[in-house]
Amino acid sequence: MLVRMTASAINIERLWSLDDGTMCLLVDRVDAPRFEVCVVRGDDVLRQNRLYARGTAQMLAETWRMTLASLRAEVAEQHAIDSVHLARA
Repeated sequence: MLVRMTASAINIERLWSLDDGTMCLLVDRVDAPRFEVCVVRGDDVLRQNRLYARGTAQMLAETWRMTLASLRAEVAEQHAIDSVHLARA
């Protein structure tokens, strides 16, 4: 996996991952703002932000995880509803 990031990193930590290959990385950088949060799937960067506080970066990452999980649940629910409608037709 190739993730393009702008400055040198001190540490890269995977905060979470989903079963579709989406993962969230927390990158600790030398220069400010020090903490970069990236959500990637394959070679695609889905979301990215740099913040000054590690705790804020972790909270943002968790918010993004919950948002993606919620969107996936809504899509799955809609597919189930569509299947029921097709079965009745």
